[in-house]
Amino acid sequence: MKLVHFELSGILLDEKTEFMEWIIEMPEAFSEYVMELSAQIDGGEGRFVLSEKNKELDLAKKMDIIFNPFAVDINSRKILSKLYLELSALSKGEQMYVKTTELLRYLQEYMLDLEQCTEYILEFDEEADVTALLKAVNVHYETSDMDFLERLVQYIKILAAMTGIKLFVFVNLRSYLADYQIQELIKEMKYQDTRGLFIESQQKGCMEGVKQYIIDVDRCEIY
Repeated sequence: MKLVHFELSGILLDEKTEFMEWIIEMPEAFSEYVMELSAQIDGGEGRFVLSEKNKELDLAKKMDIIFNPFAVDINSRKILSKLYLELSALSKGEQMYVKTTELLRYLQEYMLDLEQCTEYILEFDEEADVTALLKAVNVHYETSDMDFLERLVQYIKILAAMTGIKLFVFVNLRSYLADYQIQELIKEMKYQDTRGLFIESQQKGCMEGVKQYIIDVDRCEIY
């Protein structure tokens, strides 16, 4: 996987670089590049190009950008939609088919009995949707016992598995995590076969296993 920008002389990520710290010391350039990258990840236009084996990839489908690591939502609509699809498919599989059939039959019987308790003639779908049942009982990922870093790791793990996201962009993450915590994050990301681009506004020393690409206050590139 390779990430470049038409204006930059160097490469942000390539086959040999899994993790890059992109330090942009010039405030105007920092906001310009971050806003442009964020817009492209949201499906807009821009000059960043993500590719793999010389084939251009859609940033919106392969990348995620995290501005506030405290606000990552494991139970976002996009993630839960993927979860419900997976669970619905499992409910129809060999292991759960009989139990699912019994549950839906019982649900139909329950609705008929419930109708008998009223003075109304009711109508309902005879073939209930498992996805609707999952939503009705509020199936979601448990997060209450996770600390900040665990929640971030879990978010990356779930998003990579459920949506195919392979590159995560972190903005000023070193303001929230110590270097040893970032090393733990990188270790977990490697397990998930994902890559990371750490965008920082100030240089804070090198991190193990992470290359640096610097744009200084005069907009000179050092890499």
